[in-house]
Amino acid sequence: MIDVIFADHQELFHVGVAEIVADADDICLMAQPRSAEQLLNILETFIPHVLVLSTNFLPAFSKIQPVLKQRRTALLLLAEDNDNTAYMRWVGAQGVVYRSMDGPALIDAMRRVARGELSLQDRSSDIRKTASGEAGAAY
Repeated sequence: MIDVIFADHQELFHVGVAEIVADADDICLMAQPRSAEQLLNILETFIPHVLVLSTNFLPAFSKIQPVLKQRRTALLLLAEDNDNTAYMRWVGAQGVVYRSMDGPALIDAMRRVARGELSLQDRSSDIRKTASGEAGAAY
């Protein structure tokens, strides 16, 4: 079983992730903090295999990173679609997914980083793309 904490500030995203993870028998969603303070409190109690962390939490990363290292928790960044992910390795992330990903891409990325693999979402899997490959409207 892969224990996951999903840290993000968007309520709607929390609901969607809970539904997606419910269908994966090998992933347990331990907690869904909505702020860095909530995350740090949760990390005092839980030791996840994977932390999915919104890039909106990066201002507090200097407090989060030591806990992740101590507990050997894999970091999967949840990036905004316009984020430059060149800093991924700088913060020690094992992977990056974008908000525009689909459910199977998120589950796959969680599994990969839990196994110690790198996982960088292929932008061609962006669910906003049309069949012709052009970006469609964001919904």
